Amino acid sequence: MLKATEAEIETVREYFEWQAPDLQVVFLQKVYSEAVLNTRHDVWDIHTNKDRWWVITGGTNLYSQAQFPNMDLALTFHIGLMLRIPRTEEQQENDLRVLPFKPVLEKMEDVGAAMTQAHNLADYQAVGVRCRETLLALIGAAQDAAVWTDAPPQRANFRAWTDIIFNDLLPSESNKERRGAIKQMLESAWTFTNWLTHAKSATWLDADMAHALTQQAVQMAMTQILRALRGVPEACPQCGSPYLEPEHGENSSAPGVLWERPACTECDWTGRPVPVLDTEAGRPIIMREGEQTHEHSIMTVPLRMIAKPGDPVVAPLQDMETGPPEHVVYFAYGSNMSTVRLRERMPSCEPLGIATLPGHALRFHKRSKDKSGKCNAFATNDDQSVVGVLFSFDPAERARLDRAEGVGNGYEHATVTVINDEGRRRKVLTYLASPDAIDDALKPYGWYKDFVLSGCAEHGLPADYIAAYVQAVEATADADTVRDARERAKLGAAVSSGSGPHGLPVATPSD
Repeated sequence: MLKATEAEIETVREYFEWQAPDLQVVFLQKVYSEAVLNTRHDVWDIHTNKDRWWVITGGTNLYSQAQFPNMDLALTFHIGLMLRIPRTEEQQENDLRVLPFKPVLEKMEDVGAAMTQAHNLADYQAVGVRCRETLLALIGAAQDAAVWTDAPPQRANFRAWTDIIFNDLLPSESNKERRGAIKQMLESAWTFTNWLTHAKSATWLDADMAHALTQQAVQMAMTQILRALRGVPEACPQCGSPYLEPEHGENSSAPGVLWERPACTECDWTGRPVPVLDTEAGRPIIMREGEQTHEHSIMTVPLRMIAKPGDPVVAPLQDMETGPPEHVVYFAYGSNMSTVRLRERMPSCEPLGIATLPGHALRFHKRSKDKSGKCNAFATNDDQSVVGVLFSFDPAERARLDRAEGVGNGYEHATVTVINDEGRRRKVLTYLASPDAIDDALKPYGWYKDFVLSGCAEHGLPADYIAAYVQAVEATADADTVRDARERAKLGAAVSSGSGPHGLPVATPSD
């Protein structure tokens, strides 16, 4: 079992409960971690009340242990899947930016592969050898990319080249701390990996440390060197903005060469273009040949084993579902907190307890078709929170609630992360007001506010929250007396149901 922070544990738990809301997590632990091409993949073993699963990060996904009983098989499949996902334009641009250091990245990948095979002393020492080769490849690529000195030392003199390169990149007393930090990081990785190559007492943890130190040192050094090679200043010389992005293009006078220059996102400043790739001779980090397809498929047979010729035919899985999981829990924070009212729209709903939506505040400013203000969980991104009630429901009734809420005409459904009364985060369905349907001058009708108060009392929401966000809101009388009487009759049904949790009285109708 590997160490994991509380934040990591909650993130994985939240992801699993979002993907498999019908299962209850009874145990989870991080059991393995591996980095490939600077992406770390953590493997989590998850036990539920019914079965067991792997959750693997780095493009997080989950895999049934019935289909993948072997962790290595699941991880191999996952990493292959992540590498084969079509790359975005932004990722392809990132590939271009690190092309001078492609050999370094390839050797870093070799280190990760060696880590997966490391089981004894010789294997741990081999990891040290590969880390050392990666660091030498780093200074070698830097030497090939620019002229740093008129009196170069031997090509493999790591310490000398580290001093030369970073004294050049980060000169003067003002860069003393920056220069020292990077050189210290490189020196630490170099010293430790050289020790590991000969250490008779080396362990897997030593190999993992060498891997981590090398990866961090390489990443920091590459960032500094690439910025210098591309001529990227620390900030825009025209407006002072630190937000500079690379622009790529070709010049008609030099066809076949890709150029790059820094560009400010805040003004029209652009820097000096430099050649970064011979497009006729250069190769991307990931090469593809053959006709590409954008069709997608999902496996229909269990992957309990890799089939061989002559094996019995495995029956396809039936009723395969694709896409994100259906919501089965709804977060109500307005009049729908009243169970009687919500059951008119979702007869199957059952209350699961109260929950909190952080970074939002309750407002009665959503414009309704009856010209009054209805509730909205307004995003504030501060320490405010909306308190509401979680309800389970039959997904088949989702369309009825969409119609009742007027999805597309003022409300939009959203997936939000709430914290339930057990302190657990979970992703649930709710409805938020569209920006064009918000009017802070609106007031709720008296009967609507009473529905909200009824739901608050029924489920035992905190008294100070009710006072500040519901009772303090000024209501207005509904001029449509027929509608007012009809809604108050429904409210009476909720009131007649008795008292809420903890002996709290249910709200009574008011003007």
